[in-house]
Amino acid sequence: MKTGVALPDPVYRQLVEIASKMGYSSVSKAMRDAVELFIAFNRWWMHGGPVTGALLVLCSSRSASTAQQIGDLVRRYSDVVRAELLLNPSPEFQLRIIAVAGDGSRVKQLYKEAIRLRGVVSVQASLVPVPGSGAAAGEEG
Repeated sequence: MKTGVALPDPVYRQLVEIASKMGYSSVSKAMRDAVELFIAFNRWWMHGGPVTGALLVLCSSRSASTAQQIGDLVRRYSDVVRAELLLNPSPEFQLRIIAVAGDGSRVKQLYKEAIRLRGVVSVQASLVPVPGSGAAAGEEG
């Protein structure tokens, strides 16, 4: 199926530059791969059952209140949080890797709350549906 996509000029220029440096022969192929990655990385969001993986939370290391709020979140979602690892990639930032497993709706709530915290720069979800556990029988894809 063909479709048209309008991209702001700066986004298009970055796409062309990155695709070229990665060796793509066409922007269309890079766009197809980008859409496939979007689907793969976000499939967990539509899954009706348990998910597993990690939330990568990049935040300011200078704010005690941010650290406290993230700690509170981890405790409040202890039913799905399995482990937490703290890395300090620079004096200004910390990366908290929060391993999760369990009820997908609870993980979604945790994600939504994490992205709204003051001092949080970025939250990346690396999550997958647990195969054979979705609301629909054939949801393993």
